[in-house]
Amino acid sequence: MALLAVFALLCQVQARTANKQKPYRFTINLTNVKDDKVFVELLTPSITTANITYHLPKIIPGTYSEDDYGRYIEQFKAFDKKGKELAVNKSDVNSWTISNANQLYKLSYFVNDSFDDSVTKQVIFEPAGSNIQKDTNYVINNHCFLGYFDDMKQVPYEVTVLHPANIYGSTALTDVDNSPVSDRFVTETYNRIVDNPVMYSIPDTTVIKVANTDVLISVYSPNKKLNSKFLAQKLDTLLQAQGKYFGGKLPVDKYAFIMYFDDKPGYSGGQGALEHSYSSLYYFVEAEPEKVLPFFKDASAHEFFHIITPLTIHSDEIQYFDFNAPKMSEHLWFYEGSTEYHAQMVQGKYGIFSHEDLLNSFSKKITNSRKAYNDTLPFTVMSSEVLGKHKRQFGNVYQKGALINLCLDIKLLQLSQGKYGIMNLVRDLSGKYGINKGFKDSAFFDDIEKFTYPEIRQFLDTYVAGNRPLPLQEVLQLVGVDYKAEMETKDSAFSMGNVGMGFNPATARLKIQDTTGMNIVGRTLGYHPNDEIVALNGKEAGFSTFGNTVQQLYATAKAGDELAITVVRKNGDKEEQVILKAPMTKVPVIKQNVLTFTPNPTAEQLLVRNAWLKM
Repeated sequence: MALLAVFALLCQVQARTANKQKPYRFTINLTNVKDDKVFVELLTPSITTANITYHLPKIIPGTYSEDDYGRYIEQFKAFDKKGKELAVNKSDVNSWTISNANQLYKLSYFVNDSFDDSVTKQVIFEPAGSNIQKDTNYVINNHCFLGYFDDMKQVPYEVTVLHPANIYGSTALTDVDNSPVSDRFVTETYNRIVDNPVMYSIPDTTVIKVANTDVLISVYSPNKKLNSKFLAQKLDTLLQAQGKYFGGKLPVDKYAFIMYFDDKPGYSGGQGALEHSYSSLYYFVEAEPEKVLPFFKDASAHEFFHIITPLTIHSDEIQYFDFNAPKMSEHLWFYEGSTEYHAQMVQGKYGIFSHEDLLNSFSKKITNSRKAYNDTLPFTVMSSEVLGKHKRQFGNVYQKGALINLCLDIKLLQLSQGKYGIMNLVRDLSGKYGINKGFKDSAFFDDIEKFTYPEIRQFLDTYVAGNRPLPLQEVLQLVGVDYKAEMETKDSAFSMGNVGMGFNPATARLKIQDTTGMNIVGRTLGYHPNDEIVALNGKEAGFSTFGNTVQQLYATAKAGDELAITVVRKNGDKEEQVILKAPMTKVPVIKQNVLTFTPNPTAEQLLVRNAWLKM
């Protein structure tokens, strides 16, 4: 999954001006939790207006979904300095307007957690949500707990967290309180505090040194199936390679991998991570370590690269992010697409997987992009309207977005005769902008052209802002890679019917989502859309067990053996179990979008290929 970009830092001049004001002083109390609700108190900054509105976010950067975090707030109250309640009107799901605000001294409310939200259909992807397990684990995404007043996001924040002595808060922030039962975090703005999640649990942490950066690995695994030492050992090779890929110096001094492993699937049905400028927060279902590692390493490789985009390169839409009425940037192809491209390239360049595996990863992205998404929709249009009519196209940022950057990198190397690639462009753009300066969306292509070539500007206008499919065959030939849209093989394999599967968080079951591409096995079984799988040949086949059950079946099955899939199917207002049957059948394997290295590349192809793949 992927899984999504949180960043928000504000310009230093505004921050310096705002920081002269009296700060927000929050207290989050984890020592007296009742009914999975946490008490929050705010001693407010100075308010001079008669009325003022306090907000929690409707949306946060990187999620591209409207989640309405205010709906988890209960018993909201406002007080003057003498403890007298002030009138409060809830103006919308995320906002509270306080009367006589020039007398306001304190706010208080309770926060419910999103991890346990099985009631609403507006389910929040867990890495963007909150968890409250008394004395055990607290996932504190600060946008779930802390708000801001109108036009006062630039005021400093002081947040004190009261917690039991036996649990530790893992974060990229610095705790300025030496107490064993409280932590105090100070930031210059609201954007900065929400950009830094904290996870409280019994400590399981390991630190890795990567170039100039201390990287914290923090793990919560309820059944102890995974631990930070194991994951740190497995991540170390990848992180050291990323340090070299960056040129030996990273733009942050401290970074935190915050990892929550659940003992059951979450209500969103998703697994993955949400990136921040100095950390990333992960949500996975507990499994045997070797089964978790491939997904975890891919996600980690992706999220860590977000310290480039959008930390040092981002638009004004991110620099001045509006949490309740956001305007989306046009350049998700760069934020998420280049990040995913780098995550693949670092593993291919530094031997974490082979060059052939690197080509296979891009092959899968071509197939996924063209099969699941609109290939003629301009990427800039999709990005700017990702909260509206193009919401379902968002996942293409990890597919076509990476392929755009693949083409961009190769074309840059070809035009410069191997001397200037995408990482050179990234460094130049980082130098022009940086942490505290955003770019204008409409001027981004102009800036790229100034650092590169007119041909690159033409490519961006045609294939990123335009509606033409990427010229993959033409570009890949520049590095001596052959592209075939379809290739027959002599192989055959057992099949479950070639159907698209989804997940129903309400029942925690896999469901049949798409039957349009069913093969003979699927047609014989007779799947219906929205069938939910219960068992496979009598063995339980839930969300976390289906893959293993299928593998075990394939390992021992013979052609002609009975395949029996038990599904739950709706029949009017009722549900009934139906057993679908078909003989085990091997079907021809046809590979799509196959990429292979040309056996005898030209000298020019070899020059560009070496520049592309060399360490």
